[in-house]
Amino acid sequence: MSAQTVHANCLVVGTRGILVRGRSGSGKSELTDLLIEAAGVKGNLGVLVADDRVYLSSLDGQLVARAPETISGLMEVRGRGVVKMLSMAAAKIDLLVDLKPEGAIERHPDSALGCEKMDGVPVPVCICQENRPLESTRLIRWSLRELFPASPDYI
Repeated sequence: MSAQTVHANCLVVGTRGILVRGRSGSGKSELTDLLIEAAGVKGNLGVLVADDRVYLSSLDGQLVARAPETISGLMEVRGRGVVKMLSMAAAKIDLLVDLKPEGAIERHPDSALGCEKMDGVPVPVCICQENRPLESTRLIRWSLRELFPASPDYI
């Protein structure tokens, strides 16, 4: 099991691991914070795995994310600094959220979800516009509904 480092955030809502990838300043931490809060409001688990950097590796055909030890349990809140958060050591990734600039997103894509192989593991991909956390939350909710129709809405 070899780990690769990616510029991303990772969180768990309910029983689902979400990897949020995007360039610096794209709103990864803001979206992560909003998703954690939304899960909590519904009475579900919402917890951070990693902010800004994530170790990814495949294990038994699943993609697993871990926080680097130096930033475990920490999240940057712009305008406030680095804050401590409730966190988990690792999570199985069920969905990759790819934050993209406005011009890079199709308004009516042929398929709502894409797929990307990460460390040899196929992962469903939801493309969202960067710095639009409410819109992204809605798209993520619908993506999770499509992927796991028997599962409750965690966010």
